[in-house]
Amino acid sequence: MEKFYQEMKSYCNQQGIPFYLVKLQSLQDGVVEGYLPGQGDWKALPLPIPDVFYNRIHSRKLEQSPSFKLFKTELEERSIPMFNGRFLSKHDVHELLILEDELLPNLPETILFNEKEPFLTFIEKHSVIYFKPASGSQGRNICRLTQVAGKWKIEQSGHFQNVHFADTDEKLFETLKNFSGKRSFILQKGISLFETDQRKVDFRILLHRNEQLEWKVTSMVARIGDPGTIVSNLAQGGLMKNGPDFLKEAFELQDASRIYQKLVRLAKNTAQALVENLDDSFGELGIDLALDTDTHPWIIEVNSKPSKKFQGNYETFRPSVKSIIDFMLALNRENHP
Repeated sequence: MEKFYQEMKSYCNQQGIPFYLVKLQSLQDGVVEGYLPGQGDWKALPLPIPDVFYNRIHSRKLEQSPSFKLFKTELEERSIPMFNGRFLSKHDVHELLILEDELLPNLPETILFNEKEPFLTFIEKHSVIYFKPASGSQGRNICRLTQVAGKWKIEQSGHFQNVHFADTDEKLFETLKNFSGKRSFILQKGISLFETDQRKVDFRILLHRNEQLEWKVTSMVARIGDPGTIVSNLAQGGLMKNGPDFLKEAFELQDASRIYQKLVRLAKNTAQALVENLDDSFGELGIDLALDTDTHPWIIEVNSKPSKKFQGNYETFRPSVKSIIDFMLALNRENHP
């Protein structure tokens, strides 16, 4: 996040807006311990309580702690807005999105991995299934389950050689139960993903709310997995290409334009459906979409803390920096008309 925070600070300096980082703490004293970039490091200083907070806490555990809940309560008491206030669970997101009839054709069937009976019913219907942590990230701890000659083949992300077989449905259930431990997992119908050179492709679409609080697409990248891997995440060795450029390379120009518009529309509808059904405020979402072999788009995942890993060069600032600061200003104006 270092490079991203420095960019935010520089952009705010240009606009004459004070920007600093604040750690989790009580607001009762009327000042906060904040951090400003100094010579090669961030200096801790007592600073005024900010007017708007953008939550980038990277730990789910910390977000569920009493200190974070107290912090949110204190913000509410002071009528100070904070956006992207929590991580999203894959299962919770799915349960919200299936309420929207127009999104149903784009949602792979998904259930919570829990009791044996629903599990057995689910795997009877699907020959390829993804087994994912409900609160995972970066493509870690995902398994692909495939029916092969009456057995179940279990492949784990990040481990080319880590392949196991389960002879029966019951054995598969026990294996996954042991693998998941006390963590929450989902089962998701496998999609026959569009591939290029035997590499699976999906798309990360970054969206922000503008000054009118409407969702706009800030960027789209195509994530191209390593040959043989079951996921396309960059953290698992995937490549990244500009999304529109990739579509132009993979399809005729007219088809590329049609598919691009379809993906953008689906991403915006997904973001809008979430904010309408959630109490928390969100100003930024990373939505992962995929095309199947018939170029039908599917919603794979929604991320409320999208990666800020620096990619490429920007003449001034990456677009997401401007978008986030502009949204913070819009929230502040709304709060202080």
